[in-house]
Amino acid sequence: MSASKQRLHYLHEIGDGGEKERFVYSCSECSCILNVCATLEPVGDTVESLGNRCPGCGSALEARVLCRSASIPAAWPEISRSAYSAGRARAETKVEFQTAASMRAFSFNFAPLDALVAHYIDPTWSVAFTGRCANAVAEFLCFRAQLPKEAGGSDSSVVLIDGGNRSDLYLFSSYAKLYGVAPRKALRRVVTSRAFTMYQTADLVANRLAKVVDEYGAKVVVLSDVLGMLNEESGFREDEAKRLAGAVRRGLGEVMKKKKVLAFITLVTKTPYDRLITDHADIVVALEESGSSIEGTLVKHPFRKAASSRSFRPRDLLFHNQPGRKGAGG
Repeated sequence: MSASKQRLHYLHEIGDGGEKERFVYSCSECSCILNVCATLEPVGDTVESLGNRCPGCGSALEARVLCRSASIPAAWPEISRSAYSAGRARAETKVEFQTAASMRAFSFNFAPLDALVAHYIDPTWSVAFTGRCANAVAEFLCFRAQLPKEAGGSDSSVVLIDGGNRSDLYLFSSYAKLYGVAPRKALRRVVTSRAFTMYQTADLVANRLAKVVDEYGAKVVVLSDVLGMLNEESGFREDEAKRLAGAVRRGLGEVMKKKKVLAFITLVTKTPYDRLITDHADIVVALEESGSSIEGTLVKHPFRKAASSRSFRPRDLLFHNQPGRKGAGG
């Protein structure tokens, strides 16, 4: 059924009497519902199937698709991107077309984080996670980056600079087992460099990172607790601490510019110099403990309003939407 014959639905039509819990994709401009599905799908699929145009307002959909979990009215007909796009597909030529988002998007495949960042992370951006809970996300990202692009990964080796000596092999292995990948095989695709002083961290990022990225063909870099050794008890003079933090920021920036890598940074230990990193990051997400849950808050984003938040339990990162088949990325 084409978009012109299908009745459009909007977010404001979802009341409190819904009976089906679904993932609802909508246009951020007009709140037109674009896709309703039982499991989380890559946002690029929705954008591509609709020709990058909202059937409600006609806006370009790339970077304008939002997702939320909601109980939709049981009386609604099935709403899917395929229904919108069927008529358009028949009228188009058979020239294959993919939007930039569908070809380039990195996805967490974890609803709370995907919803915060609008499901789209450019492969040349830097994403910073702050707070004590950020370490679990670093392990999660080291594995997800290895997955195939169609699974939301980068199909890539990962360079991990462990600034706070926080690497958790057991947690990483748990993520690999969840996807049916042998932990040892997954670990071979993570190039880990541990730093035991802030000087070593700065040297690794500023002088060695580019060479390691080239050597292993990595498309993703993870800097874990990168400024942790500059906490208030570290004894560094302010000017020296700023110099070291600045060296990390400039070194990472050069590698991102020259090597076109996606960078994830965690700032687990709060320091007076965190803004030297976060002010230059494309996306900043704060992860704070709230009782037995983690409150994720979007602090900064290139095209989304800050202050949106999502709550989840720490164990949800492990027991999240599991893939439909074993051996992803194997």
